[in-house]
Amino acid sequence: MKRILIHSVLTLMLALILGLWNQWYTVIIAAGFSSYIVKLKGPWVFFAPFIVIGLDWAIEAALIGAANDFVLTQKIGVLLPLNGNTTAVIAVTAVLGGLFAGAGSLVGRSLRALQKN
Repeated sequence: MKRILIHSVLTLMLALILGLWNQWYTVIIAAGFSSYIVKLKGPWVFFAPFIVIGLDWAIEAALIGAANDFVLTQKIGVLLPLNGNTTAVIAVTAVLGGLFAGAGSLVGRSLRALQKN
């Protein structure tokens, strides 16, 4: 449990710091680096960054949307087949962020395993 918490905090801090100057895909790098440094076992390699980055992206999307009364979020909801539902757009954003972070974490764990061999 301690490793999961350390991994989650490291992933979140790296993603937030890298996200200040770089694009959205830095969550992949942050999760990969965290998994390379902190060894997790089983499905937690994927699900720890999935949950942390998913929540981070959901909170950020809600805060950005609230700043302009969800005007852009509603327009994106119309473009996607979501009928302008802002909550669904935020949920899709969170799931995408979580999937990217989980995939990056799996890559970092695989690189660590390859280096040992």
